[in-house]
Amino acid sequence: MKIIYSLPHPYDRLDEEGAGHLVRARAMLNGLEANGHTVIRVQAAQASGSASQAAVSTYRQVVKRFIPRPIAMQMRDRARVAFGKQYAETLTEIVQRERPDAILETHVAFSLGGTIASEVSGVPLVLDDYAPTQEELKAYGVGSKKLLLDVHQRIIQQATYLVAVNDAMRQLLIEDGVPPHKLITISNGIRKDIFRADLDGSAYRQRYGITSDAVVIVFVGSFQHYHRVDLLLQAFAQLQTNRPAHLLLVGDGAKAEEARQLCADLHLNERVTFSGQVRYEDVPLHIAMADVAIMPATNDYGDPMKVYEYMAMGKATLAPNQPTITAIGTHAHDIYLFERENVPAMAHALKTVIESDALRQALGAHAITTVVDYTWERRSQQLAQHIEQAIGG
Repeated sequence: MKIIYSLPHPYDRLDEEGAGHLVRARAMLNGLEANGHTVIRVQAAQASGSASQAAVSTYRQVVKRFIPRPIAMQMRDRARVAFGKQYAETLTEIVQRERPDAILETHVAFSLGGTIASEVSGVPLVLDDYAPTQEELKAYGVGSKKLLLDVHQRIIQQATYLVAVNDAMRQLLIEDGVPPHKLITISNGIRKDIFRADLDGSAYRQRYGITSDAVVIVFVGSFQHYHRVDLLLQAFAQLQTNRPAHLLLVGDGAKAEEARQLCADLHLNERVTFSGQVRYEDVPLHIAMADVAIMPATNDYGDPMKVYEYMAMGKATLAPNQPTITAIGTHAHDIYLFERENVPAMAHALKTVIESDALRQALGAHAITTVVDYTWERRSQQLAQHIEQAIGG
């Protein structure tokens, strides 16, 4: 198959580090190519050049700061739709020239790029990593709900398939008006070439000055509000154990500075290390140096990639007890669960796992077996099969 892939975000680029949707997109595209398909990558941030970056900068530095929030958000939403329509012209030209079998696009709210290109060309459209409208409403805020819903309706009318990352997301999309026959579920995966249980992270312990006798707890993430790193720090402050413990926080993001301040307020600076932003390829060695890996919190519908990666590396993995996590693992078998957003429960779970070498080893060994087939190669094969069905339909 010849597939045109579209990334309609005005600022994101496939070669950037960190963001989960970019990790997923890169892995899926590489998997499609490894299976013999031709993928032509089209990115709005590149197609629009400095104009898109200037628009984003203007909104963040001027509109967002000096214009009342309700008006600023309406301006932002209309600008996003306008940008998507402008990008659609470029994408449509490429589609008409290349004559692909399908258009694959990573979903971005308010963007009609792939939808318009599909409408004009008649080429089937598959939207990957599709999110419900409530994510935009609750997590990021919306200036014009009607505009959001109008765009959403146009997208689902045109798309042949929309990809949800798990059953929770699928159900939310059905409630959002997406016809069930248009929904397919393809969860996140693991890069098995770098997230391996045989990696030696001892050199990184030395780099960060962490003693060899300490039980290291690692969190990897973009410090989003729903990660609740604040709860993890509070739980670590409450932790009372007969083993020395050290907390390693890997990454950077929206709540990182608040986390650093809370760490200082809780007098934890000597027992907590912030790595800052690291390259994605270096994340496995940071996990390798740890004994315990934790996802302190996540939202109700996401598919946390880090949980798969922790488990693939054979780490004793802790996570909140909620459906999106229990769909991955089983408590006290391959993952250790605690009551969500409950600091004492998280502290107790940490204490239990830290103080039992046998439990940590058992959790890690079973985790490897659980996720052995959760690879991006498998996920891209699933996606290719559905794209072929879209073409056939």
